[in-house]
Amino acid sequence: MNDIFISHSSKDRPWVYLLAKALQTDGYRVDWDKKHLTNENFAHVIQDTLDHCKCVITVWSTNSSESFWVKAETLSAMEQNQLIPVLCEHVIPPMPYASLATEPLQSWNGDKTDLRYQHLLQTIRKFTQPEATLQDGKYIDNNDDTITDCSTNLMWKKYSEGQRSIACGKGMVRQYTWENAVNRFKQSSFAGYNDWRLPTIKELRSLTSCDRKVASPLIEARHATTLLRNKCVKPTINHHVFPNTSPTRYWTSSSFFNKADYAWALHFDSGNEEESLKYYNASVRLVRNNEALDQGAIRLFNRSIG
Repeated sequence: MNDIFISHSSKDRPWVYLLAKALQTDGYRVDWDKKHLTNENFAHVIQDTLDHCKCVITVWSTNSSESFWVKAETLSAMEQNQLIPVLCEHVIPPMPYASLATEPLQSWNGDKTDLRYQHLLQTIRKFTQPEATLQDGKYIDNNDDTITDCSTNLMWKKYSEGQRSIACGKGMVRQYTWENAVNRFKQSSFAGYNDWRLPTIKELRSLTSCDRKVASPLIEARHATTLLRNKCVKPTINHHVFPNTSPTRYWTSSSFFNKADYAWALHFDSGNEEESLKYYNASVRLVRNNEALDQGAIRLFNRSIG
């Protein structure tokens, strides 16, 4: 089954190619190319495609507004509750579709960081992601390589930076200096959101299975860093929820309060928090505030805690 079928006029093919390519690089299975179809099998194949996709994007333009097949495909998608109308030109769609909410992508040039494209991804996710399930008592896998922590209302990237996306978790975990990580990932874009960032030490600590410690710092001469020893269940991060997490240190955005050259990092193998020099390299897991945690997720979490 494909995730997305794109209904469009063949005259808009260059623009639709940009959209299909962007969606495919974001991990979606997209059916859009009708060039191989003949007049004899066109109707049968198109209907079968519509019946076996999760959502249909109709690209409205002057050309598609006059297309019999685009209007027929759109009607079928609307009847099956799987329609996402998109405008590629400043045009009013034909009736009865003019009254529907549309995604405004007029003059879009394929830029995946465009906020309009990011909003389209959020809309697509509503059709393509399975029903949320609770893991480890508090996590929801959003099925787009993001994880929602219902206990903190934070959304995390499922994989470390450097690992490839869309449910594979392969590739090398990359490491960065603290300054490079802060600047590189300031309001970065992923999964339809453009406000990803480095977590604070408190936020990153919330992913561990450790008891919070007020312990005497232990100086490790080799690294000239301060380690806070924690009582933890190892590994300290749930590897079913966050697979292939590196055992190395992870950066946080929290600088050390009286040492400008140091920032807090955390080791997921031991759960230890480390005061580390900012020019050291460390791994990165990004987070964002999840103000839009839906009521269904909240009810799911509330049921799990009694």
